Amino acid sequence: MATAIVLHNQSLLDFAIQHTGSAQNAFEIAMANNMSLTDQLTAGAELTVPGTVAMDLDIKNYYSSKAIQPATDVTVSSDDEQEQEGISIWGINNDFIVQ
Repeated sequence: MATAIVLHNQSLLDFAIQHTGSAQNAFEIAMANNMSLTDQLTAGAELTVPGTVAMDLDIKNYYSSKAIQPATDVTVSSDDEQEQEGISIWGINNDFIVQ
């Protein structure tokens, strides 16, 4: 077993690809860390990578040699949400006035 540090905005799939070369290993990593595949990861957290996962060394080495650190998790807080606008949202004679 090995451990690795989670980067900012990494999902479990990103973490699995970076450290094992395969997104499929996210399932085993999740089980080894008592978490769900969809759990939000915390930057700086240390996760265990089981020694039983099948490594895809071509992908892992490519990511490493090109310094690719996938971090595709996007979180939206209520502060980020904007009021929806546009003709598909407006109600006629309510928000949208016909003249």
